[in-house]
Amino acid sequence: MSSYNFNFQELFKNTFNFNIGYVGTAIVDTYTNSFEGIQVLEEKKPLQLVSQTGVHVWDYVKLLPKIIEGTGERFDGYDFPFECVVEAILTKKIVVTDIFGADGEVEELMGLNDYAITIKGIIINYQSDDYPEFEFRRLRYVCELKDTMLEVEGTFLNMLNINHLSIHTFKPIPTPGYKNMQAFEIECRSKRPFKINSLS
Repeated sequence: MSSYNFNFQELFKNTFNFNIGYVGTAIVDTYTNSFEGIQVLEEKKPLQLVSQTGVHVWDYVKLLPKIIEGTGERFDGYDFPFECVVEAILTKKIVVTDIFGADGEVEELMGLNDYAITIKGIIINYQSDDYPEFEFRRLRYVCELKDTMLEVEGTFLNMLNINHLSIHTFKPIPTPGYKNMQAFEIECRSKRPFKINSLS
């Protein structure tokens, strides 16, 4: 087995053009952030997750198994690599109206939008210098699923009450200088299951 020592801070910065150092990071600089005084929610998984580099992982993202609607295909679930960062943005539905002759604007809150979720990560072949073709094909298969209601499990997402999501875009990103890894960026939206009652 080959041994690799990656500077994940630099790797993410060069690949995604941003610095990491906030809640939600899975593997980068685990011990540089201080979370004293923050109430921790009950975990759905024991804190025994360890990355290939031996770092204990706080966050994870997992899609749960299901039968795909429309095709009847069985989806066995998918664990995203630990080398991921998850971002979630919530916007509100606000109607803004100008009032003639008055300062400012009138805002009317109509509701909340779905969370816009971005998953940025890197698939790494820790066994050799070969490209991680099998793992990349698995990720591509997940992103090509014809389903808009995938159940998700993860510390950060579930803390935001996000339990289902739909995948909107999948973007493989080149990683110059590294043959045994593939970066990716996935954009999702949070979903809430609902039922339509028919009157008979």
